[in-house]
Amino acid sequence: MVTDSNFLGHGEAQVLAEVLKTDSTLTVVNLKHNAIMCQHAQTLAKALMINSTLTTLHLDNNFIADNGAKALASALRSNSTLTVLNLGGNSIGDAGAKALANALKTNSTLTALVLKSTNIGHRGAQAIAMALKENSTLTSLDLEGAQIKGAGAVALSEALRTNSTLVNLALGNSVVGKRGTHALFEVLAFNSTLARLSLERSYFSDEGLQLLANHSSRTRG
Repeated sequence: MVTDSNFLGHGEAQVLAEVLKTDSTLTVVNLKHNAIMCQHAQTLAKALMINSTLTTLHLDNNFIADNGAKALASALRSNSTLTVLNLGGNSIGDAGAKALANALKTNSTLTALVLKSTNIGHRGAQAIAMALKENSTLTSLDLEGAQIKGAGAVALSEALRTNSTLVNLALGNSVVGKRGTHALFEVLAFNSTLARLSLERSYFSDEGLQLLANHSSRTRG
């Protein structure tokens, strides 16, 4: 189902939620650019607690803030089919990120979480990093354009020392700085599962570049 840029109202969101509660065939819903607010996200979250077929939900570029993210996080604790959740381009901050992180500690089906271009800072990234130490199903995490800074990048690098499932980590344009890039490059020596680390528009120190070069030499060898 694709309802891209249709600007759903609360009534339409309620109808869709009722459909999701009973439909047994729908697997993908794309609701990006629909002016969805927290109340709509909360309505959809209630449906996700019941739905058992949906695997992909795109809610990017809407007006979802922390309360909406918290509702969706609650749904993730009971939903056992959703594998992709895209919340990029919303007004989600650290409180929403912490709620999603807590859900990741128990959720065992979500494989891709997109939180790019949100208001998530280093505290939210730190909470997600703690969840990655326990989660064993997430393979892709996109925080590109979030303001996680060096402290958030360091926390994620520490999580990567023990996490063995994450394959893709996108942190481009996230202001990770020299400290963050250094920590991320250093952890590559310990992590053998991360296949793609995106750091576009990040500041690389000479030492960080040397760490990356050393890692490349080891992987080629």
